[in-house]
Amino acid sequence: MGVQEPELLKIYTLGKFQVFKGDKNLTKKYPKSRRPWLLFQFFVTNLGKALPSEIVVETLWPGSFYENPQHSLRNLIYRLRQMLGDKGSRERYIIQTQGNYLFNTRSNYWCDFEEMERLSEKGLSLKDNDPQKVELLEKAYQLYGGEFLPSRPYEEWTVNLRLYCQRLFFKVVVELCSLYEEKEQWKKIISLCENALEFEPFEENLHLNYIRALINCEQKAKAKNHFHQTNSLFQNELGVELGFDIDEIINNKNNHEGKGLPSPFGNFQEILEEREEGKGAFLCDSENFRMIYQLEERRAERNIRKSSLASLQLIGPKGKEITEQELLKKGRVLQKTLLSSLRKGDVVCPNGAGEFFLLIVDVPPEKVDKILNRVAAKYYENSPDEELRINVKHRPLFQGGTI
Repeated sequence: MGVQEPELLKIYTLGKFQVFKGDKNLTKKYPKSRRPWLLFQFFVTNLGKALPSEIVVETLWPGSFYENPQHSLRNLIYRLRQMLGDKGSRERYIIQTQGNYLFNTRSNYWCDFEEMERLSEKGLSLKDNDPQKVELLEKAYQLYGGEFLPSRPYEEWTVNLRLYCQRLFFKVVVELCSLYEEKEQWKKIISLCENALEFEPFEENLHLNYIRALINCEQKAKAKNHFHQTNSLFQNELGVELGFDIDEIINNKNNHEGKGLPSPFGNFQEILEEREEGKGAFLCDSENFRMIYQLEERRAERNIRKSSLASLQLIGPKGKEITEQELLKKGRVLQKTLLSSLRKGDVVCPNGAGEFFLLIVDVPPEKVDKILNRVAAKYYENSPDEELRINVKHRPLFQGGTI
């Protein structure tokens, strides 16, 4: 008689955290085991990575005093193994090797963000005319139920994977919109974007696809209403306007009636191409930055407009030295992100390896955080395995303002 295969361990992390073993909901069975589940989430976030016990304790419980931290960790892992039901089984989900702990990726498990990544990568690699492409991307889209580990929004160790999953989801949605548009499946685009905008309300391309689909479904009034509401949202929350105009989209659609499908972005794409050369923030040296800063400070004192001074600095993990060469290399990526993410009127000034001063112009101080958070998110998207973190400081330009 052969050895029976262990029951599948199913791990859900997108929009919720749940763990099932067969048909048993383990998170519901052990609702008060917060510390073991926190430990499990940390292992799942670092699938397949060997983690020294000291790093685990310092990361999850910083500042806590333990006479014997390794002993305390062993006790937690013992409890976690009991909860997962791998005590005494022929395989374990949490294994130890050379003093390090890691999640056993050879065990019988399934994880939603891993499956979403697998389906997305396979679907995006196929040609548009491959019938499997839409099917794979739709399955990946359906797996995204929201942010990665939403109950841990302030834990630094969740940030990179959370941003990666968000950007992957957005990439899948945009690709599906393009595929649906080729077949004039406007209602599918409307449904897709309405759901996606609940997760990504500040993604301009989603609003553009949604509005175009509404117009092609002869829902112009709804499209105009959505445009004006969204434009107000962008102005209030980010201090910027949408980069496209509703009337141009409507006119473009009317001009193409009976002449085949318009391009995915119509006249908007042509406008972007015309502005390509001069778009983005202004890059300057420290001397010019000082002059611009002094001018903006005078304007702020006379209440002509509200602006802020900000600094962004790349810093490494605690206890790890980062070479100047590495900082310069990563600084180039951050500089490119800043120039493409900020507006023409904003100013960027490099200040040594991996550090920048910024002037965020004509934006209320309370909106600056959101702008800089979006810059950081795009930087992490371009460097998904990034160990460096961005240290952000900013203050409004008025007398007595402090960082």
